[in-house]
Amino acid sequence: MTDITLTDMKFEYGGAKPTIHFDPPLASFREARERLVQMDQEALKALGLSDIRITNFIPPYADALSLVNFSVCILTWAAFGRPANFQPGSLLFDSLLFRFPAFASFCSTIQPFLFPIMALIHAYEVTLMMTKLERHSLLMDSWQWWAWVGSCFVEGWTSFKRLNGLISEKTREKESKKH
Repeated sequence: MTDITLTDMKFEYGGAKPTIHFDPPLASFREARERLVQMDQEALKALGLSDIRITNFIPPYADALSLVNFSVCILTWAAFGRPANFQPGSLLFDSLLFRFPAFASFCSTIQPFLFPIMALIHAYEVTLMMTKLERHSLLMDSWQWWAWVGSCFVEGWTSFKRLNGLISEKTREKESKKH
């Protein structure tokens, strides 16, 4: 911002010099902060963005449910990633599944279906997570964005549970500051 008057604000960026007019004009400069906050709220709403910004990542070990779900999912990704894991000669079979050949056979049978279905479901959840992060002004140039998205791809719905909890907490903090 290069200048502010009772009638407008002037900006300069990248060679452009736009002017934003106050409608109605400010009665005094004391009114400027309140009006700018109001304009910011209107702009966020028009852009479909939230005034709650996400700036941090809550890891899966933050709560027991997330940790259990993350662990089960990552083990499922690893085990069902290739059919050979359920055959003699694989580390998984030779160290554990040789004791349960019927279960190994069952896993081998469902592997071609389970892995792609799980990948599709988790890919869909990632698109929802990306949309939610963008709405809360967390962009992909930060490690936190990648952590949320990566965690979501591995574990799915429990990452949303943690993110929604964080958004609720920030909303409560913001509301308590107003009062």
